[in-house]
Amino acid sequence: MISQENRKATRLTRRYRIKSGVPTLILLEGASGSVVTRGGVERALADPDGVNFPWRPSHPKATLEDGPLLPCSARDSNEPMLHEELRHCIKGVYFSAHWCPPCRAFTPQLVDTYQRIRERGQNFEVIFVSSDRSEESYNAHTESMPWLRIPYSQEERRKKLATALDVQAIPTLVILDPRDNIITLEGRAELLEDPEGLNFPWTSRLVNILTEKYATSLHDGPAIILFVASESEECEIQFGESVLLPAAEAYRRDRPDFDPNYDDPDGALQFYIALDCETSDILREFVGFDDAVPLLTAIDIPRGVYAVMEDGAEITLDSVQQFVDGFRNDKLPTNKIAAVQKSTKSDKITD
Repeated sequence: MISQENRKATRLTRRYRIKSGVPTLILLEGASGSVVTRGGVERALADPDGVNFPWRPSHPKATLEDGPLLPCSARDSNEPMLHEELRHCIKGVYFSAHWCPPCRAFTPQLVDTYQRIRERGQNFEVIFVSSDRSEESYNAHTESMPWLRIPYSQEERRKKLATALDVQAIPTLVILDPRDNIITLEGRAELLEDPEGLNFPWTSRLVNILTEKYATSLHDGPAIILFVASESEECEIQFGESVLLPAAEAYRRDRPDFDPNYDDPDGALQFYIALDCETSDILREFVGFDDAVPLLTAIDIPRGVYAVMEDGAEITLDSVQQFVDGFRNDKLPTNKIAAVQKSTKSDKITD
């Protein structure tokens, strides 16, 4: 049995994306609890007298504006761009180097997702920030990149941007909104979980596409999940969002304490669209569903139970809201999750 203390530690590790082990020092804003800096240890070592405490990173906008952005070798246009021209874009700031094997493995994955997102008509641009040790290596690394780059000669600019975005290692992909505010520091992890970019720009949304990352969070609280076919993914996603989002928004209004940036919401109701994929198949088998779609479900793994919308009922805004209300008020008939039943029977046999 996992102790309450270990559960709290796991939640904090997830929430603040702690990967570097100990010692780790993350400074938080007193009232809001938002992150001031993740690199507290490094900042304290560099500034032992605390002159610049709390070591708040500067806004990346000033550094991005400090000169032109050059096209990489594989980009269609050879014209340099000013940061002002990207004012309507979601931006990915990509910190990488040719000498780094994980970077060389991730770059083609980023190229593929970048192209998929842009083909759907979304304004997305990537800016490469090099950690290469020579200009020759830098040039080799940019040959296959179809986006923009900060010139290799502008080393100080590259360093300032890494500090402003609190970059601790490479490869790192930071996603910025059109005003250059941080959406997520974990763009690489988000992309690896969602290579199609279906949840792009990976903001904290009320309704998400169910991926392996989100499937893990199902063990922490209940979820409303709409299983759909994916013959036309965009249509299925649009339909799913249209019927789930109003219910999710209503639930959010009832829960003013809900923190959308908290990956482990401690029992808060989650809302997902489950496409036809391996993650959905595993969950279906775990719970004990057949292959019927569309299928609206409420799954509560911590309690070991699930509910489904009655067979033949049309999935509409009203029927989804009624289903969610019924589940929240314990008025829906529930069944035991198949995997839980098996575990219970096994325990009885063992006893």
